[in-house]
Amino acid sequence: MACKSCGAAAQAIFSTEIAIHVRNVDNPLVFIFPNILVCLNCGMPEFAEEFTIPESELRLLLKRNAAGAE
Repeated sequence: MACKSCGAAAQAIFSTEIAIHVRNVDNPLVFIFPNILVCLNCGMPEFAEEFTIPESELRLLLKRNAAGAE
């Protein structure tokens, strides 16, 4: 697969950690761990696959979002 930005073929998949917080940074973070595909030529990242937030973490986000809406 070629890079969408520069067209180079040199790409690698890396594990990542994304921290999501709702409304403010005082709420505990929710972590997800998708893989990204990084162009080794220009550095452009893209998600290596579509991902969903696991149900347990999604429940935390929904709960925190509802609490912040009050």
